[in-house]
Amino acid sequence: MIDIHTHILPGVDDGLQDIGEALLMAEDAASQGVRAMVATPHLYWHGRQALSAAQIRHGVGDLNTLIQAKGVPVEILPGCEIPLQAELLERLQRDEWMSLGDSGRAVLVEPPWGEWLPYGKAVLQNLLEAGWMVVLAHPERHVFFQRNLSLLEELVQMGVHLQVSTGSLIAGRSEPAAARCAYELMERRLVSVVASDCHGIKRRRCDLGEAAELLKRSYGQHVAQMLTTNVPRALLRGERVDLQQVWRNVPTDNSRWKKILRAVLRRQTDDG
Repeated sequence: MIDIHTHILPGVDDGLQDIGEALLMAEDAASQGVRAMVATPHLYWHGRQALSAAQIRHGVGDLNTLIQAKGVPVEILPGCEIPLQAELLERLQRDEWMSLGDSGRAVLVEPPWGEWLPYGKAVLQNLLEAGWMVVLAHPERHVFFQRNLSLLEELVQMGVHLQVSTGSLIAGRSEPAAARCAYELMERRLVSVVASDCHGIKRRRCDLGEAAELLKRSYGQHVAQMLTTNVPRALLRGERVDLQQVWRNVPTDNSRWKKILRAVLRRQTDDG
């Protein structure tokens, strides 16, 4: 599996704070079957000087050296969680910010935590027209998306990919509203990729393996494989992702027992 949204790079944001914790996170991820993790730190954090692409590349290089020395079968790739801003495309073109894996054309974009920006769609459209692939980070956690799923449908129709977080799918690890939104997006077949957005080794840990098993039970092996391995790999390679292919083995009129299972999972998550 490939986790395209992590905060494993230590000491730069609200994720891990030292390299020892990063090693423990990598070991935990490896034990679940994760073989690559993209370090996607926040570029701005509480008054600190903005992270540069060069700093991220250097930090990832040091982290890989330690992980390889310890024999942990996980590769860390450079990336960043880019805030949705008017000048996003220009800063990518100036190499101030980077793509997922620093090799393809897919970028992880974080929506604002307040209101949706009036120029938000235009910024994303400009990125798409310039040949970038846009992955929208954890939309299910944002109130304006929870209240306006039609906006997410419009973005997906434009070509934006939605990344849902594992914590929104696993019982007891998210706010009820985020869980409900995540499962509604799954039911509408709008999700392209699932990632952990891990921040710690205990709370908000990398639980992609656990989420993959849940997806397998809920939607089948094909969807679980696509959301946690095939689509992330394609994005890192700069290959186009067809959302219909992600969900092609899941009929709209699912069997009654699977509908009941997903209803139970949603209720359990809400109760958390």
